[in-house]
Amino acid sequence: MRWFLLLLLACTRLPPSEVEPEREGGVTATWSTPAEDTSLQTVAAFDRDFLPAALEAVDGARAEVRVAQFLLTDASPVDQLLASLARAAGRGVRVRVLADEEGEDTDRVIRNLALDGVEAKLDSPRVMTHNKLVIADDVVVVGSHNWTSSALGRNHEASLRLADAEVSGWYAAWFDAVWDAPEVDPELSAWQRTDLVPLAGRDVTPALLDCLDGASEVIELAMYCWLWDDRYPGSDVDLVLTAVEDAHARGVEVRVLLDDSSWVRTNAINDDAIARLHAAGIDVWRSPTDVTMHAKVLRCDERLIVSDANWTYSGLEVVHGTSALVTEPELVEAAEAWLAELRAAARVELAP
Repeated sequence: MRWFLLLLLACTRLPPSEVEPEREGGVTATWSTPAEDTSLQTVAAFDRDFLPAALEAVDGARAEVRVAQFLLTDASPVDQLLASLARAAGRGVRVRVLADEEGEDTDRVIRNLALDGVEAKLDSPRVMTHNKLVIADDVVVVGSHNWTSSALGRNHEASLRLADAEVSGWYAAWFDAVWDAPEVDPELSAWQRTDLVPLAGRDVTPALLDCLDGASEVIELAMYCWLWDDRYPGSDVDLVLTAVEDAHARGVEVRVLLDDSSWVRTNAINDDAIARLHAAGIDVWRSPTDVTMHAKVLRCDERLIVSDANWTYSGLEVVHGTSALVTEPELVEAAEAWLAELRAAARVELAP
């Protein structure tokens, strides 16, 4: 039952009075660009590629590791990541782990990490830390992978490995602000680059809308939970759905892949969004029911957003989360190929 409630909160839109924590004033976080910046290196860490990418980042850290994670378990193969954190702490690296309290194994994992010299704590119970974020010196791994055996071993998931000192500094500033004040949404200085854009919290919806509104040829989406509710016109979920419809109406090819695993199907999480897409003439692919398609990926022509954020009220408007927008052609092409493979294994439902 606890797991059901946990998934329900992460993927459902509830009235603000039920789920949104009280907000104090925003905390302004700053970061500095190192004198010798590292070159941009982005690598897709889809599906099983996440574990080696995260292990390499943590094992290579010499100064500091920061982890913000929604679900923590100590089951295999997550135990490899926990051992890597302990090794880093043992060689003198400062290691901090901020976790949400909802996972049933998290308390035990936090206590065990503390015994290994890791600074580990829970966020405030009044906020959901939905991140799947690793920052190891100048390397960031960000996306949809929870630290669970299903996420690392079975699900379809999407994360990115980013090796860029300025970008890692931005995420580190965000993490430090949330570490100090978990209930506050940090306000970071304006980001100037367009080739690689770190995103957090309420930055995600404007980035999604800009991506969708700027598409001229193709939009591809892979999404775990897209929970649209016609009782909330003008919500962030409604805005992105309208943007998808508008893109289709102006001739953009739209390919939508949604999860159809047993929990999502039983609770009709994506059904209303699918009905509205079909009414607009947009075909929808449903992933196989025996594999959870937990990714949150949007491609608009030559732009790619990889995220932790479900397209739900809580995902877009309430919880802590981190995402990234990239434009590197090789990475966009890798995502395009991966999305095509997922659709090839899915079932298409043609719009009537």
